[in-house]
Amino acid sequence: MLKPFFVWQNKELKKINPEDVICLSTEGNYTRIYLADKTFYMVRSSLWGTLKKLPPDIFIKIHRSFVASIYHISSINKDYLVVRDEALPIAKRYYRSVLAKLNIIE
Repeated sequence: MLKPFFVWQNKELKKINPEDVICLSTEGNYTRIYLADKTFYMVRSSLWGTLKKLPPDIFIKIHRSFVASIYHISSINKDYLVVRDEALPIAKRYYRSVLAKLNIIE
């Protein structure tokens, strides 16, 4: 089991298990953390700042605006990956690093 992290919501710290996070997206200085139960948390942190606090072997930056969890990736194409029936874009500059982080049997 991975070490949980906490986010501030309504003046309370909420515990989040990294296994429950499916992806992150950025909106300026804010980051949305999407969970497997279809809820999300909005935190006042850049995507890069949030990513630095998460386990690096699980979360992969796939685009300047998106990070995906390897636990929830269903399939990968050259231009996008599918996370829980949602297609997220993969930027060309991140494609090789995404493949390098995955355990691929050829």
